Amino acid sequence: MALQVIPADQPLQVSAIITYIYADPGLGKTSMGFTADKAISFDFDKGAHRTGELRRGAVVQVKQWSDVANLTPQDLAPYNTVVIDTVGAMLESIKTHLMMSATNKQKDGSLKLKAQGLANNIFKQYVNTLIASGKDVVFIAHASEDQNGDQVIYRPDLGGKNRNELYRIADIMGYLTTVTTGEGKNARVISFKPCPTHHAKNAGGLGGETGEVWVPDLKTNPTFLADVIKQAKDHINTMTPEQIAAIKAQEDLDNWVQSCAEAQYASDLNQLTESIDSEHQYYKNMRVALLKRAADMGCTFDKERKSWVDPAEFFGLDDEQLAALQEFIDERGLDAKTVCEHLGLDALSQIEVKQLDGVKKDIDQLAKEIIKA
Repeated sequence: MALQVIPADQPLQVSAIITYIYADPGLGKTSMGFTADKAISFDFDKGAHRTGELRRGAVVQVKQWSDVANLTPQDLAPYNTVVIDTVGAMLESIKTHLMMSATNKQKDGSLKLKAQGLANNIFKQYVNTLIASGKDVVFIAHASEDQNGDQVIYRPDLGGKNRNELYRIADIMGYLTTVTTGEGKNARVISFKPCPTHHAKNAGGLGGETGEVWVPDLKTNPTFLADVIKQAKDHINTMTPEQIAAIKAQEDLDNWVQSCAEAQYASDLNQLTESIDSEHQYYKNMRVALLKRAADMGCTFDKERKSWVDPAEFFGLDDEQLAALQEFIDERGLDAKTVCEHLGLDALSQIEVKQLDGVKKDIDQLAKEIIKA
């Protein structure tokens, strides 16, 4: 039989996609998973029983990773959608499985770095197996609330490296929350459009310009998520592979830049560094964003340890020391403005305690040079 070749300018039919939904507590994300097409839920979070009459699909109550890993293609044949509830609990299940082997544990009982990498690989391989079998995959996650300056940011409650990996492989990702309508009623909405307050992806063109999909009463709309996924696939299947790749690459970059802006500690930078893809179309842009954020945070890269290091803690002068320094400056016929300009500072309060003796020597030298002039 001749090999079927699809030209680059023709749409490439996609039969299965990855959907990623994260939500605030109590919004029915588990119940929503059962509205996918012929769904089977892998209940890692042990919460399927709370869905009551809305549980319309099969459930695997996962007690250990082998409960899922040992499922055969024949076991999953009756189902079109696999719901991972929640992805964070799934990753913990894999790590717990690996910790059963002493070779994967450190002396303190924690998982070795190499084993953590193995856990990520097991996770990715399993998801790829599901996609290859033609199953849609729905990841459900809890939302975490983080503070970045004055801005509150909602994002999946997942570690940095795994979070970035899921950003990369997801076709659509939405934040499920509640809003107050013009009539003063509470309504649920999934936002698939990324913005400064939350992360999202929308290769499926969901929700029009706003990227918002309103969630109806699931009792009377039992195929809600199935309809959303079908709409996304129909949209993706109108595009050429190049168009899909361009959209996903741009969304990867946007999420990366947003993640960099939200980094607060060297550990955040290390997670981003581990997850950066050197083969990505926007690798250079991603690296620039990472280095800029590191510079803004005052972090340095330890080449020997191959990791980012937080800046040393700042110990400034107390009120008594500042008053004594001001008197020291006055005695030499100078003022604080002149001294700060000389030292390249905005204020004397930026001087560290450990620098005080050296600063006084600089001030003495400055006063002498002014007198000579």
